[in-house]
Amino acid sequence: MAQPKQQLDTFRAWAGKSSDINFYLNSHHIDIHNWFVSHMAHPTRVSALAATGVAAAKLERPCEDTITLSCQWANRDGSGMGTAIYTASWIAPKGECHTRQHLHYMGQQGELHADQAHRGYNTATDESGYAALNPLYMRYTPDANGFFAGQSGYGYISIAAFIEAAAALNSGARSISYYEQEGVLALASKTLAVTAILQAGRLSLDNAGAAVDILYDDDGQPREVRLAGGSSNGADAAMG
Repeated sequence: MAQPKQQLDTFRAWAGKSSDINFYLNSHHIDIHNWFVSHMAHPTRVSALAATGVAAAKLERPCEDTITLSCQWANRDGSGMGTAIYTASWIAPKGECHTRQHLHYMGQQGELHADQAHRGYNTATDESGYAALNPLYMRYTPDANGFFAGQSGYGYISIAAFIEAAAALNSGARSISYYEQEGVLALASKTLAVTAILQAGRLSLDNAGAAVDILYDDDGQPREVRLAGGSSNGADAAMG
């Protein structure tokens, strides 16, 4: 997954300081992969590599251009192992789409290819040239009366669903068990593995690409990321 280097200007305030391209962009495909397989597998080890040069020169501070994570997954029943490669960058040239995103998942009995960069909507103008659009995310143009009309885009719906769920929980109209049902709403408790992978990647980068293990508590939730073969120390990170 990659975005144009103009993003470094957009995110200048925090890029390479409080976050990186891994947390910002790689998290999307890590999250969907976790959604695919978390019922039967979990991540156990991560190592990371990075490309540098463009972002650091532009921002005048250390900041990775591209980060690639290699992640080992293990079936919960001990029947097998899996691997995943996640790559994200924010130094791509300006192209026909804002986010170049492709996904390939291969399982034991089938595979999936997704070109999420091209949604089937293309335009070409004298001013802007050729562009591949994603009108499903948000409508930015007003309706006939000049009012906001983006309520049907999935970018808006996802935020609205969270707010409505919080209101329903606070009022007692719904219980957490309702939202724990598959397909109702993404919950933080279901995505701890995503945070563990991202944090393990950061720890790996900060330690010259060393392998990092993800450790679990008795309930099967990630509790700590730790340099492989090492004891717990200040470089490790407990899961909140």
